[in-house]
Amino acid sequence: MNYADWYTDRVDIYRVRNYADGALTRQERVKVAEDIPCRIYRNKTNVPRMQPTAAYSENVDDKLACANSVDIRAGDELHIYRGRGLGHVDQKIRAFAGEPAHFYEPFGAVIPGLAHQELALLQKEYLDAEVEDDGVW
Repeated sequence: MNYADWYTDRVDIYRVRNYADGALTRQERVKVAEDIPCRIYRNKTNVPRMQPTAAYSENVDDKLACANSVDIRAGDELHIYRGRGLGHVDQKIRAFAGEPAHFYEPFGAVIPGLAHQELALLQKEYLDAEVEDDGVW
C-alpha cells in the first residue's frame, strides 16, 4: 500500500512574494505550485455563525496531507479541489496553511510508503447567498 494512492484531492499553492517597484518594495500573492496531489481530513463541519453585517463559516479542525517533497509553508494560501484526482471536483476550499509536520519512513517499516506531511488548515469565509460560481476566489 502506498500513501500517495489516497491523494484524491489536488491543491494549488500561493505565496506572498516581495518585488521592487522603483524605490518601494511591494508584495503580491503568486502561484508557486499547481495541481499537487493531497488529501483533506475533515474532523467536523462547523455551522455558519451570524454577525450583524454578514454570516461566516470557520473551520480549524481540518488537516491536509501530501508528500514530504511538497514545499508548503505556514501562511501559504491553498486552493483545494476535492475529488480532482478522481476526475471530478465536488467542492472547492480556500484555506491557509499551518506549520507542516513531517512524518518520515522508519527503517524497516512494516507498511512502507507512509511517509508524508500534515498541516492544519484555517478557513474563515464570509458567506454570500448570491455568489456565482465563475471560478473566482
